[in-house]
Amino acid sequence: MNSLTLCLTKTPNFKLDCRNLTPDNLAGLSFDEINNLALNQQKNAPKIGEYFIVSGTDVDHLVLINSHQNLDYLGYKMSIGLMIVKGDCGNFLGAQMQGGTIICNGNAGDRVGDQMRRGLILIDGDSSNYLASRMVAGTIAVYGHTGLYAGFGMKRGTLLLRHQPTFIATIQDCGQHTLPFMQIFLQSFRQLPSKFANLKITSVRKFSGDLSCNGQGEILIC
Repeated sequence: MNSLTLCLTKTPNFKLDCRNLTPDNLAGLSFDEINNLALNQQKNAPKIGEYFIVSGTDVDHLVLINSHQNLDYLGYKMSIGLMIVKGDCGNFLGAQMQGGTIICNGNAGDRVGDQMRRGLILIDGDSSNYLASRMVAGTIAVYGHTGLYAGFGMKRGTLLLRHQPTFIATIQDCGQHTLPFMQIFLQSFRQLPSKFANLKITSVRKFSGDLSCNGQGEILIC
């Protein structure tokens, strides 16, 4: 597989909106067109080639190397393909995501999966505040620790966490459970380049919420 690889060569000293870095937006573009594509829709936005060295051709398998915590909105509205982030991510990773898979091998900032509607996000490191804020559907898994307000405004969807955070009052503890579907669920991670590929669990502590948004979301602590 000749993955489309973007290697960050110029570390931004400010927050950089990268919402155009998705397989959706890069599909069908030539090498020169990718280099000249603006990182976002703002006027005079920097181009991909100003910050990244581009190689490879398979846009359905997008790899970011040397990623940095100042890269915001990675995977914004992504609907297809696989994005592997080798390094840290900024805020709004996978915001309004509609499909596909994002794997972050480092840490992620605030509001991972904000208003997410479909797809899978795996984070091998920590995530910051407002994880899965306003989430509609999909799955987010965090191997490290999470910040404050996880599940805030969560309507539906699944959070899989290795460490239990301090939840807001509208997240309901449903107790310890042995869930038969978990083995099938975890099996889907086996071929992915993430710490979750080797996760084996027999039971989880389940929370539901956000109850202020009908409480149909589920948070599983394993």
